[in-house]
Amino acid sequence: MRLTWPLIGRSWETRHIEAALLDPASAGIVVSGPAGVGKSRIVREALKSFGARGWQVRWVVGTSAARSLPLGALTPWARASGIDSLQLIHDVIAALTASPDGMPVVLGVDDVPLLDDLSTVVVHQIIQRGLAKVVLTVRDDEPVPAATQELWRGGELDRLEVGPLTPSTTTQLVSATLGGPVHPDAAERLWTLTRGNPLYLRNFVEQEIADERLALVAGVWVWRGDPVIPRRLVELVEARIGGLSEAVSTVVDVVAVAEPIELRSLTRITGPAALEEADRRGLISFEAVEDVVEVRLAHPLYGEVRRTRAPQTTLRRLRGLVATELGDSGHCDDIHIVVRRGALSLESDLPPDVELLLSAARGAAWMLNLPLADRLSEAAIRAGGGPEARIIRAFVLSWLGDGRNAESLLAEVDAAALGETDRARLTFLRAVNLFFTAALPQRAENLIDEASVTTLSGHPSLDAFRCVYRAGMGDPAAALERAAAFDSAQLPDNFQRRLTAWAVTVAHGEIGQTTEAVAAAEAGYPIPVRAFIVIADAHANALALAGLIDEAEAVAAMMRDQAIVAQGAPFEQVAVAVSGQAALAAGRLDRACALLTTVVQRATAWNPATGFNYRYRILLTTALAMRGLADDAVPALECLENAAHPSWRYLDYARAIARGWVACCRGATGDAIREVRIAAETSCQRGQFAAEVLCLQTAAQFGDTSAGPRLAELRGIVEGPRAGLASRFAAALGCGDALELEVLSKEFERMGDLVAAVDTAAYAAVCFRKRGLRGSALRCSGRAEAFAKAAGGACTPALRQAVERLPLTDREREVVMLLAEQISNRDIADRLRLSVRTVESHIYNAMAKTGATSREELAGLLDHRR
Repeated sequence: MRLTWPLIGRSWETRHIEAALLDPASAGIVVSGPAGVGKSRIVREALKSFGARGWQVRWVVGTSAARSLPLGALTPWARASGIDSLQLIHDVIAALTASPDGMPVVLGVDDVPLLDDLSTVVVHQIIQRGLAKVVLTVRDDEPVPAATQELWRGGELDRLEVGPLTPSTTTQLVSATLGGPVHPDAAERLWTLTRGNPLYLRNFVEQEIADERLALVAGVWVWRGDPVIPRRLVELVEARIGGLSEAVSTVVDVVAVAEPIELRSLTRITGPAALEEADRRGLISFEAVEDVVEVRLAHPLYGEVRRTRAPQTTLRRLRGLVATELGDSGHCDDIHIVVRRGALSLESDLPPDVELLLSAARGAAWMLNLPLADRLSEAAIRAGGGPEARIIRAFVLSWLGDGRNAESLLAEVDAAALGETDRARLTFLRAVNLFFTAALPQRAENLIDEASVTTLSGHPSLDAFRCVYRAGMGDPAAALERAAAFDSAQLPDNFQRRLTAWAVTVAHGEIGQTTEAVAAAEAGYPIPVRAFIVIADAHANALALAGLIDEAEAVAAMMRDQAIVAQGAPFEQVAVAVSGQAALAAGRLDRACALLTTVVQRATAWNPATGFNYRYRILLTTALAMRGLADDAVPALECLENAAHPSWRYLDYARAIARGWVACCRGATGDAIREVRIAAETSCQRGQFAAEVLCLQTAAQFGDTSAGPRLAELRGIVEGPRAGLASRFAAALGCGDALELEVLSKEFERMGDLVAAVDTAAYAAVCFRKRGLRGSALRCSGRAEAFAKAAGGACTPALRQAVERLPLTDREREVVMLLAEQISNRDIADRLRLSVRTVESHIYNAMAKTGATSREELAGLLDHRR
């Protein structure tokens, strides 16, 4: 499948070429770089711009075939034979540099080392005599004849080294070519395989699309399955690494199956002479990592090709050799070495080692390399690993989103044959899998209830799960009651301690006990580092609910630091997720949308079943709606509703807030207020008092003036600055206290909630305007607009009122907003729960006040995105 590939990420290179050609002191430029980086394309694009300016452009291509012929590459400018060489050269030079209109001439020569001797003389003469500007391309690994080197040895030509594309530019190029966003995992895989080489990239993308492994899914290009290296790339790579001696081939093959491999281990396996030859030929690279030197192949495709083309018996033998070498090393018990040994043994000539496979599977799961952990645990089952192998694989399958098969594996284990500790591990894992991944909360609860009267009566693991269950279902008081019934030190594994730390953090945060929530999170962090994945989300959320926005951002910063240290994709994803969460809490909506879009794309492809997809869709939908992006927010809400998870009920309030903001950006503020007020009542009944504060604050931001009394009560219940500011906000809005609203806008800004700062400043402007204080109104509306800009384009009902000059009531404004959707009066009446006659009356009054002569003109008076 042939695609049209734009030139992206090369503006600096084209400008450099243009500058050299326009410089009177320069004869031109030599453009060099590895094969496939796009030297010819860059030069031709640069020369095209000169052609558009009227310059005479000549383009010459050196080839191996034409090199055997005198002036072979310059045949189009050479006259018939029969004259002596000097005259022929003179005529060719004259033809190449001719310019009937006197405009400058530029000569481009692609692959200049492949020119024959006479053609090289012609180019040299043009440079020496200044008859034209020249642009020459040279491939890095191409031998350059001495005569060719003379072209630039005199210093008349500038130099430009073209390198591969960066990861971000590679993603931009593929997205632009395919006409849509590329899933981050697909983009990362493409860059890892091609290292930004445009030729490799084009071959891979076009083949993977043709074979339907790279496909458009829900508007995003997703790459599934293992890539097949295009034949042309195989030929290019084999030309690069072909003709190797057997010893050097062994070096390449060992590194291909085991990279990165320690230099000392590689030397022991292959010998120093072969290693030095591989280095001399540029086939391998070295990197110092702490106190060792690691060896990798010079390009990932070398490994891909060798793993595909080398005899499988050879590769199996070499994997066995490397696995044995690692086992004999002084670091054989290091978890990373254990995982590598296990992975190598899977496809080696070594007999299965059950203990190694089990240890490697645990290690891979701990490192969050879940696909590898799945393969290792499956191999352990085949090798007779017993119940432990099944438990490990079920854990991995659950995290991979395959709850059904995880439950089948766990159900096969004979619990009666296990000791109490292993029975507790088995039962807890089954319940968690049913609760989160299989989305069957009632079955999970039934399983625990049954175990409590049969096999595990009184075991702390049962209360641990009930704590998790109650927190997830939105009953924080019951969750904490269960947490008080056991000592986490008595739980049989870190998995249980990790989830209960998350549950306790969630419960305290929802109640409004922020100090206890932070303490629970911090107590959970020392549990092995992978606990960050679930705890950090709850930690940041508890802080955001309390209004401790800077502290929430500090959690996100901690996760970003952890991702740098861990250097693993899962940690990067968690860092991005928590950063998006913190950005939304701070009202940095542009940043929040960018981060959360990435998170949702990854969660959808990686593991939509566990509920993280649902969790971050709530935040993304809210962020889009806060920016007034109805065209994006409405479908995002539909996806959110489809992704709703029955075991994440504690987030019901957040989903209601998302619905409310979407209703606002569609103009239905009355519906929005009802939605969040109902959510506030539900949160109150559940004891989620911090969530209730946020719901009531949101209702006030939508224009509700009735939340003041309840928020005043909550000030004494919920920790953090949000409750106090929200209470003052609702009270000031209720009595139209413009001065207090203006003060509150500054205090919300100081707290870190820019969207609340927008709305309080906007309502201050509205209140000042109603009192006829035009200067104060303009001051506050200007502040509201400045806050909205700082927030990345916030667009709220309050801001629209503040900057709008139309003499409309709130209800009339709602009706006019809905007119823009081109729906009938009946649909508007249904949406706002009014009679059709009332809607018609509002439209009539609005037209009378504004002088509009039609529904369309009336709808156009409001800036719906402002």
